[in-house]
Amino acid sequence: MRLYAPLLPYAISFWLGCTFGVGDLNYQWLIFLLWFFGGCWMGFDWSYRFSHARYLLFISCCLIGVSRSFFEINNRPFPDGELHTFSITSCKPLPVCHGRSIYGYGNTREVGKVAFKWPDNIVFPAVETIATGYWNDFSEQRPQNSFDARSYYEGLGCRGVFIPKKSLNNYLPTASQHNYTLPFMYRAEMKSKIESARIPQPAAGFMLGLSTGDKSWIPKSTKVLFSRAGLAHLLAVSGYHVGLVGCIPLLFLSSRRREVRWLSSIGLSGIWGFIIACGSPWSAVRSGIMVTVASIGKWSGRHILPWQGFAIAAWVVAWVDPWAPQQLGTQLSFAATAGILAVISNPRWLIIRIPIAAQTATLAWTATTFHQLPIWFLPLNVIASPVVALIGSCIGAGCIVGELSPSIGKIFLIFGGVVTKWGLELLSALDSSYPLSIHIESGEVFIGTSLVTMGWLFQSTIPMLLARILSATGVVYSLVSLFISLV
Repeated sequence: MRLYAPLLPYAISFWLGCTFGVGDLNYQWLIFLLWFFGGCWMGFDWSYRFSHARYLLFISCCLIGVSRSFFEINNRPFPDGELHTFSITSCKPLPVCHGRSIYGYGNTREVGKVAFKWPDNIVFPAVETIATGYWNDFSEQRPQNSFDARSYYEGLGCRGVFIPKKSLNNYLPTASQHNYTLPFMYRAEMKSKIESARIPQPAAGFMLGLSTGDKSWIPKSTKVLFSRAGLAHLLAVSGYHVGLVGCIPLLFLSSRRREVRWLSSIGLSGIWGFIIACGSPWSAVRSGIMVTVASIGKWSGRHILPWQGFAIAAWVVAWVDPWAPQQLGTQLSFAATAGILAVISNPRWLIIRIPIAAQTATLAWTATTFHQLPIWFLPLNVIASPVVALIGSCIGAGCIVGELSPSIGKIFLIFGGVVTKWGLELLSALDSSYPLSIHIESGEVFIGTSLVTMGWLFQSTIPMLLARILSATGVVYSLVSLFISLV
């Protein structure tokens, strides 16, 4: 059964325009991709014939993306090495300090998200602050350094490095007069509840990250462990977490009575409250938009297919932030979701097919960016799904019940902490006995492998001929790359 997604090629064209507008795509690649995607219409069954008017609309969407990027660039300055005064609204320092500096990133009112190189002799802000310093472009990667700071921070959406010279905290209101944001208050409240339950690390860090998206408590060793296991998506607020929050209220959407279906608005409000409280990461916003589109369809008595909601989410994300398509987290989120949507039309064995689809769709990024390939991602994801759902339920029940009876709420949180501690210990023991991933020197060969598996994943969505072309191209690319490496 083919899926109906007429908005998707237009969303892809808009993303290409935004990417070209911010300078991350040259003329040759833009022309080639427009010809490729427009020529085969992404292989989707549009249920209507190709026409010159529709292809003209396809090109127009690309031009709209270019215009949106140019407008963003002209209204927000670029790093120039000069002194600037920034109003910093959020900060995320990394747990390890290097030399006399603290490295992190955060949001500013003037230029959006920036990377920080914060001198340790200036107090790193916990809440909103104003600082004056130099705003520079990212330095080029040194040959002897394996860590690419530019790619890392640009993948997070940062547009430059801010090095403060003076903090202007004295000009801010007192702490009692601060206008605390919802994310700050929500994370502070969750930290307080987890601390009061006396949950040890690293279980406490995982529970905080699962419930708020704040990974500051998670040790680096735990992050590496989850990355090697293919479970890193559990540490970033995404569709999985949104589903845990709104799964029960959204069950009302399946009712035939309109009055009962409208009760799902409670769950939808809770989902958006959770997304905003977690800082509105694009992966969570994408999920929220897709759920909202599906809910609107149910309320109006129409069935809007997931691919349509996916395309609308892509439009909204790129329109709000033209830099979002270049962020690694956004790319991984949309690629994994596309892989999942390609297989959910067949409900058989979804618990196995979904992690395979998500891992395969993001394989090229995993191999080329992180230089590792998880070996046990399939069984670990299948096992992690009910375990994480149990932990999330314990956190939610502990917080809600804790408002009425703090002692009972702590019991739920403590039980969730015990399950988390047990799971992390088993995962660490497995990594010690059997390597969870293999190191990859060059990820180019896996680009071809991704093409092969994408042709298989999308065989029910795109024409069979196009699926075979993708698979054949991937096989040839992999064989040629392997032959060149051997020679």
